[in-house]
Amino acid sequence: MNAGIYIPTLCYHPDITSYGACGVCSVEIEGLNEQKLACVTTVEQGMKITTDSPELKKIRQEKLAIILKDHPHACLVCAEKEGCAREPCSLNVPISERCCEKLGDCELERVADYIGISENTPRYKNKNLSKLNENPFIIRDYNLCIGCGRCIRACSNIRGIEALGTLPDPPKLIDPSIFPEKLIDTDCQFCGLCVEFCPTGALISCIDRKDNKTNCQYNCPANIDIPRFLRQISNRDFTEALTTIYENVPLPGTLGYVCYSPCEPKCLRSDLDDAVSIRILKRFTFEKTNNFYIKKTDKNTGKNIAVIGSGPAGLSCAFYLSNWGNNVTIFEAKDKSGGMLRYGIPTFRLPRYVFEKEIDIIKKIGVDIKLNSRVSSVNELISKGFDAVFVGIGAQKGLQMGIGGEDDSRVIDALEFLSEVYGNLNSDNEIQTGNIKIGQNVAVIGGGNTAIDAARTAVRLGSKVALFYRRSEREMPAYTEEIEEAKKEGVKFRYLCTPISIHPSKDTLKVEFIKMKLGQNDESNRPTPVPIKDSNFFLEFDNIIIAIGQKVDPIEGINIDSKSWKKPNTFTQKINDKIYVGGDVLGPSSVVESISMGREAAVNIHLDLGGSESDTISNFEKPSARVSNKEDFLKKRINIPMLKIGDRASNFSKVELSINDNEAVSEACRCFQCDLCLYLSKIPHPPIDMLIFNSENVENVPRSAGVYTLFNDDKKIIEIKGTDNMHKMLKDKLNSNKVVQFFKFEEDPMYSKRESELLQQYIKQHGEMPSGGDELDDLF
Repeated sequence: MNAGIYIPTLCYHPDITSYGACGVCSVEIEGLNEQKLACVTTVEQGMKITTDSPELKKIRQEKLAIILKDHPHACLVCAEKEGCAREPCSLNVPISERCCEKLGDCELERVADYIGISENTPRYKNKNLSKLNENPFIIRDYNLCIGCGRCIRACSNIRGIEALGTLPDPPKLIDPSIFPEKLIDTDCQFCGLCVEFCPTGALISCIDRKDNKTNCQYNCPANIDIPRFLRQISNRDFTEALTTIYENVPLPGTLGYVCYSPCEPKCLRSDLDDAVSIRILKRFTFEKTNNFYIKKTDKNTGKNIAVIGSGPAGLSCAFYLSNWGNNVTIFEAKDKSGGMLRYGIPTFRLPRYVFEKEIDIIKKIGVDIKLNSRVSSVNELISKGFDAVFVGIGAQKGLQMGIGGEDDSRVIDALEFLSEVYGNLNSDNEIQTGNIKIGQNVAVIGGGNTAIDAARTAVRLGSKVALFYRRSEREMPAYTEEIEEAKKEGVKFRYLCTPISIHPSKDTLKVEFIKMKLGQNDESNRPTPVPIKDSNFFLEFDNIIIAIGQKVDPIEGINIDSKSWKKPNTFTQKINDKIYVGGDVLGPSSVVESISMGREAAVNIHLDLGGSESDTISNFEKPSARVSNKEDFLKKRINIPMLKIGDRASNFSKVELSINDNEAVSEACRCFQCDLCLYLSKIPHPPIDMLIFNSENVENVPRSAGVYTLFNDDKKIIEIKGTDNMHKMLKDKLNSNKVVQFFKFEEDPMYSKRESELLQQYIKQHGEMPSGGDELDDLF
């Protein structure tokens, strides 16, 4: 096969040990009286091998007949299979005897078409085995099993376990009745390898993978290789795990505390019991590796880039640009770096030492951070010689409600309140509570994370806090975990009401509320709150904290529209040739989303300035399986230790406590290792009878009616076309061709019908028309 010589096989796979049960890979070796199986025969110097002969064809068909006797195959031998719509069957063949849903994209079908099915092949007899779908990951229908043993060998060779049983010795086709009824009762760890190795529809995956990624990685905005760093933790390679995270995220400790974990709800483990606790493990690796550092690169591109803002987007962009050899300067308006990480997130959620340590790592690779350096004009930086500017200024101005009385000094913007509390810590990173004035009875207006943070902060300052939200709890955009912690700490929640006016007096603020009901969904796909007539009521408070949204402070050179959010090219994040944006400038974004946008902007800047693409690509590492012991694998999700409720009053220390090495390793061992399925070798397909698309071969095409098929350089079909003169049509295409590399043709006076059959066959297999049709229309 490495020499480009195709030998048909059904039980062989390049990633597992050979077995020799199917027998269709028979070859002839000069000097031997009997055929040998290619998959179990060692090649020796001077050996002369015949891979195709009438005798071999006969033997292969006999072996295939044995296999098809136990596999429904009526469709494979049907004269009308090409273009067949499957239902209804024109020949009234029973469903149990027809091929499965993989018809058109089945390895057994391809091999059978290549070998040819003997007329003596017996009719299939249904095994009447039950369809097994006891787990949410794999559907098993062993009526379709051909007994090749690949699944057993994949489980044994790659995973090192025997969840599906053992192979017969000597080799023979396996009786599918040996397979366990329930995988959960075996050593199965649900990686899905068995499905990937199955050459038929006996094993079907229920997992919808996208972009050739695991579910967790696909749903991580930062595209962290989550399975790899979990595997490294399970092997106690904690520094390697942190290095893996740093390939995509320069603030792993920060994310370990405040990421909203979009990866976890998509973790396949959640369909078995509970998702792997990915966020806490990210934080663990950061806390475990105290002496971690990134080696500063020796190369220098000579390019100078300015970054405005030292929040998560700016820090991320600066880190990667500097790591790839550029000279980067961050301009920060305030006297401390960190942006909203420092001034907007409470210390009980994100201890300041965490991102300060991360910022120190960023500085050590060469990023220059200039504090107290407000930039009023992007163009001014360009005029000073910067080759590019990244704007990641964040949204640090709170929106007003637009009601009477909110200009009273006792009505506080949530971001200003949080900044006052957390922006002026003492030398021991302690809150200066004596300098903060807040009343005993406080109302917080809003339903986002900022509102929850403000409410929980006010509680720690000794206030009784009520939070008012105009929709129901179900629609609150704040993280569920934070809402629950706020409730535990004493915050009272009032839903479906909103303030309509504030009446200040000397001692209190009298607030008029109106009750709401939910109407039709708005553009955010949430129900619109509708006021209920004559439902007004009044409450009194010492202070009101407003947290209904934020906006970006305008900066010269960036056109911010009336809604505060300017949408540039969302793919490149470019405003023009030298200005890039990310984070809240593109719309409200979480910390992990801002980090991702910062890295993506860094990639685009680096490439636009002539940097090497290889710099920006994460290191690839083909995964090697780790067997989790059954005790660890079956454990329930770790309970993250939390500071007791009684210890949180007047206490701004972190609420979420740390886990130890054994707890982290045990939690990482719960991972299914789904990524093992993504890097398997491909089984060679039977050769397609195609010709190189050149003038010599086209000249030999008959000037008659028929259908031709065109292929690109990857041998993928890009056009199927019927015509009354194949020679003329192909010659015309040849003269202006820039895409086609190969072609094949067949004569057929009923070319329109044949074209329709082939197109239907293609659509059935691929779910769409041949991909190159529109492109070819433009070229020809």
